[in-house]
Amino acid sequence: MFGLEVQKPSRSAVFAHATTLPREERESFLSRALSDDPEGVAEVRELLRFHDDSASFLEQPVVPAIVSPGPIDGSADALAAGTRLGSFTIVRTLGIGGMGVVYLAEQEYPRRTVALKLIRTGVASSQSLRRFEREAEVLGRLQHVGIAQIYEAGTLDTPRGRQPYFAMEYVAGRPLLEAARELPVRDRLETLAQICDAIQHAHAKGVVHRDLKPGNIMVSPEGRAKVLDFGVARVTGGDHAATMRTDMGQLIGTLAYMSPEQVAGDPSVVDPRSDVYALGVILYELLSGRLPHDTRKRSVPEVVRAIREDDPPSLSSLDHRYRGDVEIIVARALEKDPARRYPTAEDFAKDIRRYLADEPIVARSPSAMYQFGKFARRNRGLVGGVAAAAVLLIVGTAVSTTLAIKASRERDRARDAESRAAEQRRQAIEEAKTSKEVTDLVRKMLAAADPSRGQGRGVTVEAMLDAEAKRL
Repeated sequence: MFGLEVQKPSRSAVFAHATTLPREERESFLSRALSDDPEGVAEVRELLRFHDDSASFLEQPVVPAIVSPGPIDGSADALAAGTRLGSFTIVRTLGIGGMGVVYLAEQEYPRRTVALKLIRTGVASSQSLRRFEREAEVLGRLQHVGIAQIYEAGTLDTPRGRQPYFAMEYVAGRPLLEAARELPVRDRLETLAQICDAIQHAHAKGVVHRDLKPGNIMVSPEGRAKVLDFGVARVTGGDHAATMRTDMGQLIGTLAYMSPEQVAGDPSVVDPRSDVYALGVILYELLSGRLPHDTRKRSVPEVVRAIREDDPPSLSSLDHRYRGDVEIIVARALEKDPARRYPTAEDFAKDIRRYLADEPIVARSPSAMYQFGKFARRNRGLVGGVAAAAVLLIVGTAVSTTLAIKASRERDRARDAESRAAEQRRQAIEEAKTSKEVTDLVRKMLAAADPSRGQGRGVTVEAMLDAEAKRL
């Protein structure tokens, strides 16, 4: 870990940030950023001059120009509408860069609308032209619906002589951040997944973008995200030496979207995971409306240190809606250590889509309750039906149990009543029997006392009872 007291910004990082500043502010910025490196100040100053006057073809602001609302007036370099250049007819000027002009043009064969950029041979160095050819070859590898296509490149005869040109897909859309403001969160996530798909295609072809940012991504009226401007892309296979650039001016990126390994200034450690980090920054900004590390009013050393050492505020601390899987996905993409990030843009996209499908994400250690919760959200109808059936079963069981208990009590009461009735019948029979015996006894005693039936002797009650007792 590098502390602020020992960490100095690389010259490449200073150069990258300086290219984003107005020209009148660059000199004072260089003096502050490289106060103890006069040689570095001179070198960056020279690189800035080269950048302004003869930067490579694709490093000019082509993307903003393509969506510019109208032509830029007052340029002697612009060709008039209707000018024919080979199979192209100029419609209007879209934008003017340091070494080229971008036009909206109609191509005759095949019939299509293109963004046509011409490089002026008077300001383009041999190095710039070589880079242009290499960049055109790199873009020629990429054939994906999410990447603005390069159609052809070469030279054209123009009123100003033979000029290199570049024809590419014209994207009639809006910049990513502008389009995203109108999208719900789920659509923003799906848009980022689309961008990941495009970048995965580039990585599969051996191309690392190295300058992914919202300004290099357009959204078509149909909602399709398009990645543009592979001007500083690095080839990871093939002629690797041709793209491993050792001078600082070649390490171009936008500081706020650069990975920790990029701001370290060592191009040898930059690989597809650096693009994954930039995609994480873009998603963070899409969701929260701010960058993970605020670059406003901060010096390059401060920004570099923050990118390398500081954890950005969690998304849930900015918006509670992102608590849980969303902030975990973004945090995984923004890991300082490349080995802890998603290994590929495809893996990043898959986790986003798992979240959108209410499936468990791989960036999170799964628990039984977490997986059940995901299953429940993914199968709301099934779980709702099962829950309703369970409730009915519980209610039915409770009702049945209550009725059974009540019936049992009724049976017990009936048995008790029957027992009491039987006892009462038994007692009644016994009483009736006793009553009959008493009646018979009295009848016999009376008969014995009848003088007309006796032997003329008087019989006392006591004598009759004694006689009956002896009989029993």
